[in-house]
Amino acid sequence: MVIDLDPPRGFGSLQIGMSIEAAEQALMELPGFVPPAVGEVRNKGFAHYESQLSISLDFDPRGVVSAIELFRPDENVQVTFRGLSLFEEPADVVISRLAEMFQLEIEDDGLNVMAPDVFIGLWRRTLPEISGDDDGRYFESALIAAPGYGT
Repeated sequence: MVIDLDPPRGFGSLQIGMSIEAAEQALMELPGFVPPAVGEVRNKGFAHYESQLSISLDFDPRGVVSAIELFRPDENVQVTFRGLSLFEEPADVVISRLAEMFQLEIEDDGLNVMAPDVFIGLWRRTLPEISGDDDGRYFESALIAAPGYGT
């Protein structure tokens, strides 16, 4: 499955500005959705999938989706933005390609990268310590948001 991000709108049937109820229904309809186990409590707007992809939604005070965060899947899902695979390409490649298209804000030596003009942010918890180290080599989450999110 390919998830092609279209900030600040969303992707597929999951759109920024939709109601909590409609967004949760859209999450459940994505292929590979894993329902909560018996007794498991999930936050509103959180979904997990067979590919290990997780999606977390943020809502504004009116109860509509204001941001969508996707967490790196292990397999069978490609998350793209303008033809660029955000989780399959090394973070340095993603940063370089995005910098060719947009003004970037890079924080903490590349742990957090934002392209504010297109309402997208990328995150990884650590940087690679040595050449060939996969830990920190790839982004772990991508967030797309509505204009004004986080202000």
